[in-house]
Amino acid sequence: MIKKLNWAGIYIFTLFVLGLALVIWTVVKTSTVPVQLDNSFFETKREIDDKFNDMANANVVFNQRYSTNIIYNEQNITEIDFEELFLAQRVIEKKGTHKNYLKVGSNKIEFDIKDKNGNAIVNDVDIHAMVTIASNNTFDIELSNFELKDGKYISLFEIPKEANWNVNGIVTIGEDKGYFFIKTNAK
Repeated sequence: MIKKLNWAGIYIFTLFVLGLALVIWTVVKTSTVPVQLDNSFFETKREIDDKFNDMANANVVFNQRYSTNIIYNEQNITEIDFEELFLAQRVIEKKGTHKNYLKVGSNKIEFDIKDKNGNAIVNDVDIHAMVTIASNNTFDIELSNFELKDGKYISLFEIPKEANWNVNGIVTIGEDKGYFFIKTNAK
């Protein structure tokens, strides 16, 4: 007499083996993906999380002492602020006020910094900025080469491709620090 096969056992064993193979495949594939470190404000996310309240308070003090306009390509102006840090890129695409601030090719960023009496600040200023694609750090453009011309701090840089970009950084005047972060795009 021929014994009948237990199809239920074979079915369960096949599902187990298939599930195990998919877990192993997932682990192998994800381990080959490079890790992208976010370098916003030139620190790790953990360091920013630890001192975020200090950064927010520093911005309040900075904005009480100085009026700072950031001018992108001689036409788009924004103040020192990092509120867009909390918004998703899609929100910026639909409702953002900083659309098309950058362009593929040559770009210029200027900082017009004045005290509250309207006097240009030209001494003891250090500006460190980063222009980066929103999704990775492959095209990070670090800006620390600001040149003082006509009372404004100016830096020139190249945008290599059309994408969503973030511009962030720190303006330091003496002991005061102002943090900025905008989400924009380049066309």
